[in-house]
Amino acid sequence: MKLNLVLSKAEKENIDEIYELYQNVIKKTFTTWDKSYPSKQLIGVDIKNKNLYVLKLNGKIVAVSFLGEYENQDDDWKHKLNNGFGIARICVSPDYQGRGIGASLLKLLIEEAKNRGADGLHFHVCVQNKSAIKMYEKAGFENCGIGKPNYGFEYYKYEMVF
Repeated sequence: MKLNLVLSKAEKENIDEIYELYQNVIKKTFTTWDKSYPSKQLIGVDIKNKNLYVLKLNGKIVAVSFLGEYENQDDDWKHKLNNGFGIARICVSPDYQGRGIGASLLKLLIEEAKNRGADGLHFHVCVQNKSAIKMYEKAGFENCGIGKPNYGFEYYKYEMVF
């Protein structure tokens, strides 16, 4: 069954709903996030900068992710990108996990990054987040090894060049 999923930029009026989605994931699934991250303030900044996307199913937000210019250049990457974008804080409602929502979101984010002129994507994922790692590799992202330890946990660096 094909799901009617719609990707759009998050709006200011979505802040509370997005924050609650993150908090629900923190309570019910594995994550490195906590009550203070991601904050409502960060969500608001991402919305203001037009870098936060929501995925809706029948008008309800079921997933969210940051997609924007990549700012964290602390890591050495396999490929140097001229206009690299980053993906961060991908979140799928626990009520909708296991239905391909995350994979659909990722596919749509890749297309959106290309449409915005990116030449590739970089992002980090905690080494313990096995389901996310499987999804990223299935989507064609390359694991570029362990990143520099600056988040308080070990993470892999993933990238895709367009």
